[in-house]
Amino acid sequence: MNIQQRIAERLVQARNDAGMSASAVADAIGVVRQTYSKFEQALGVPSVTQLIMLCKIFDKPIGYFYEQDDGEFRFAMRADSPDLLDAKLRNELIEKLKNINAIEEAADANLPEDLPNSMPIFTAKAEDLRRVEDKAMEERFRLGIGNATCVGDIVAILEASDIRVIPFNREETDKGMVFGFSAFSNKYGTAIYVNVHDSISIERQIFSICHEYAHLIFHRDEYDGPAKSYKTNGKAISPEEKVANHFAACFLVPESALRKQFVMQGGGWAYEETVLRLKSIFRVSATCIIDRLSKCNLINQQNTRYLWATANRKGWKRHEPNPIREALNYKGRLTVLSRKAWEAGSASETFISELLELDRKALSNLLDEWYDEQEAGEDAV
Repeated sequence: MNIQQRIAERLVQARNDAGMSASAVADAIGVVRQTYSKFEQALGVPSVTQLIMLCKIFDKPIGYFYEQDDGEFRFAMRADSPDLLDAKLRNELIEKLKNINAIEEAADANLPEDLPNSMPIFTAKAEDLRRVEDKAMEERFRLGIGNATCVGDIVAILEASDIRVIPFNREETDKGMVFGFSAFSNKYGTAIYVNVHDSISIERQIFSICHEYAHLIFHRDEYDGPAKSYKTNGKAISPEEKVANHFAACFLVPESALRKQFVMQGGGWAYEETVLRLKSIFRVSATCIIDRLSKCNLINQQNTRYLWATANRKGWKRHEPNPIREALNYKGRLTVLSRKAWEAGSASETFISELLELDRKALSNLLDEWYDEQEAGEDAV
């Protein structure tokens, strides 16, 4: 049963339980009866905004319409509009995680059970942010990074902690840009989804991954569906977003490491060149470095204003200066697992093509390499 059919079935059940007519429900969500009837007939899908309204009408959690008996899915999102996580994108992301689970089983991969401990924090008071910073340092040491260096391959680090980091590609719409999601499934595991659209820098992708990791730590109890959206920018930014942003910044740029590197660059007044050097060391955006230099009290207010003026004048918020050119290796582990499953005869070439998102030519080239290496290995034996 696909999502559209599941939503239709549960709409009928919820409406009958509530003793309401289709016309009454349609009026309550602001559509005509014919439109609502299509939802119950699986001929259309309500928008997430409409589903949220339906949840309130029927007194149901948002997960009621999405969850499956074989693998309860719970999504959290960071976007100003919940409509950004539409049914099509949601279904696509779920299928990606299911396929990864399938290749892990096909390759007989041993999976670690090493998720971070949950630590609920829902306010952004000074004392809470200090706890967030302490947790960021705790996680660096738990993951084997320490506090004296850059994070390195964040994808591999989190994969070793039983978190799948999954790319997707979605361009900006008039509703905004979505940078990442995170999700739980009792059956298929935990995932962080990151937008890899060409307009999004590698630095921003890294930050988004760590931001979603923060949600997994601090807001795990709220993973009950896309109804919980977080205001991600402006003066009204939600406390949850402040917490996640602060964790990501502290995790990627620890104060002790930044202080040491800043002194090595001469300390004192930070120039544009200082920022560019530090961003290359820590693999973060220029604006993240400015923010950390200021919050760690390594530069004064005058220097901070100077650097923000430079960032605004040069458009650093929209176009990353001296960006990282090498893409993150999102599919490295999947490629290895695919080969193991292929050699064991437990994964078809069609499935591997879908999993690795390869066209016919790219798949043919990959299989040729595997055949050649397989023959070379047999000859060596």
